[in-house]
Amino acid sequence: MIVLGLLTSLTETLGVSLVVLFLYSATGKSNLAGQNGGLLGVWLDQIGPWMGGHTVLAFVIFLLIVARGLLALTYTLVNTAIGQRISESARNKLHEQYLTVSYEFIRKHEQGKLLEILATESWSIAAAHASFTRVVINLCAIVVFLSFLIALSWKITFLAFVGMLIVTLAVRWLSAPVRSLGAEVKLINESLATQILISLQGMRTIRAFGQEAAQDVRFRVFSASARRVAVKLDRLSGVLHPVTEIAYLAILCVIIGVGSYTSVPFPTVLATVALLYRLQPHIRELEGAVLHLAQLEPQLSSVLAMLDRTGKPYPPAGVRPASLKNAVRFEGVSFAYDPARGQCLKAANFDIPAGAVTGLIGASGAGKTTIVNLLLRLYQPNEGVITVDGVPLDEILRSEWLGMIGIAGQDTELVEGTIADNIRMARNEASLSEIKSAGDVAGLTEMVAALPEDYDTWIGQEGLNLSGGQRQRVGLARAVIRDPQLLILDEATSELDLGLENQVRNAVRKRFAGRTILLITHRLETLSSVDHIVRIEDGIVRGEGRSAEILPGYVGDHSKNFSRRAV
Repeated sequence: MIVLGLLTSLTETLGVSLVVLFLYSATGKSNLAGQNGGLLGVWLDQIGPWMGGHTVLAFVIFLLIVARGLLALTYTLVNTAIGQRISESARNKLHEQYLTVSYEFIRKHEQGKLLEILATESWSIAAAHASFTRVVINLCAIVVFLSFLIALSWKITFLAFVGMLIVTLAVRWLSAPVRSLGAEVKLINESLATQILISLQGMRTIRAFGQEAAQDVRFRVFSASARRVAVKLDRLSGVLHPVTEIAYLAILCVIIGVGSYTSVPFPTVLATVALLYRLQPHIRELEGAVLHLAQLEPQLSSVLAMLDRTGKPYPPAGVRPASLKNAVRFEGVSFAYDPARGQCLKAANFDIPAGAVTGLIGASGAGKTTIVNLLLRLYQPNEGVITVDGVPLDEILRSEWLGMIGIAGQDTELVEGTIADNIRMARNEASLSEIKSAGDVAGLTEMVAALPEDYDTWIGQEGLNLSGGQRQRVGLARAVIRDPQLLILDEATSELDLGLENQVRNAVRKRFAGRTILLITHRLETLSSVDHIVRIEDGIVRGEGRSAEILPGYVGDHSKNFSRRAV
């Protein structure tokens, strides 16, 4: 990039300098070119005889113009290719960071901020690269032009340098607010992204409660703030451009005036003014690039802070192979999402026997979901250890362990796409026949048959085109197609009617006979048929054993709850 910039500037300055010789040649006074003064005058005097007539000289100047254009085009193509690769690399690294950093870290950040960093601010890397290269290239151009100007007349060059320095300092003073405006733009864009997410993800809730007008007002407030800041930046840029234009014009006028009252030959003044005129765009572009870098600094800092791995938690990858032949054991496990709000799990001790159906029971907020999150290694215990066949869970290869697990929950997380897309989230390579087989187990067959495009039916954002029961069955099919060794069902059929639930439950048990199943449910008839029960209340394990030992006391304590859910 630097070589291309230097060559481009060199061809331009050579062309401008040769124009002086061309003017002498065209007027039949080529022998006076050496009177131009300075080193350039000597150079023109030497090359004059080699150039022949002014026709040859015009052709050389034309070739230099063409060469400059080709070099500029090459620079643009190379710069664009590099910039796009940088953008791609930044996006990929940010996305990889989102997927590999701990789930806890991601949950602590607003979705709007994460979206803004990945979707918008990642492009600032390429923009900063473009501005930085323009700074380097224009500095190279300025060096080349100054070299030729000094060769013409060091006195005029010194005068021009002082004037340009004054203009540069004035521009820096006028552009001081850009940095703070850049930070303000970043914060407003993050807030605007959050409002967009709220409008799109919460569309059903907004409409259900008739909050369209209120949400529109909130969006308009942030949208207006974004407009006001953008206007401030545009006004600042609009002021700087004419100010610099007038300032540089004043410098040229001063040089012409000084030249007329000094011993500097007029041809020297003319050539100097021509070179200074061509130098102006490079100086303005340099100042604009520096200004743009200052504006991008908050976005760059945000992206680099997210990419920085220092101080960020990452889930342990593990080194030992995964195997589940005996039991998963919680040994004194405690956990808190926020220590200030107390522990969700307190010194929990219990087993999940391999090859058996374990029921996990407890009131809402008792700690059941926390147990599932720990099994999925979304979080690490604060105290205690989880073992699988005696091996600490965090020492087991994470990819192998999760490859053994399938999970379906009450609140199924679906993505925008087709039913098949959502089922394949558990196994990308699954064939359509395998998807249909999993759908049969999950009770999807009749539902899908009534849809216009079968398993290729688009289900809308987060699956909002489906009912709660349909969403749960898609989630269950996703868990089934995983063909897991450990199947976790967290109220996975709570939205189904009793007949369909029994059908699905029987199909699941038949499909996963002899596998390990962790069943979280409030249905009494479901609990009565499990092999092992763990009872938890307020984060404390209150009982563990066979259903005949645990259920009677639990039903007695929660008779009102079961009376509403019982057959």
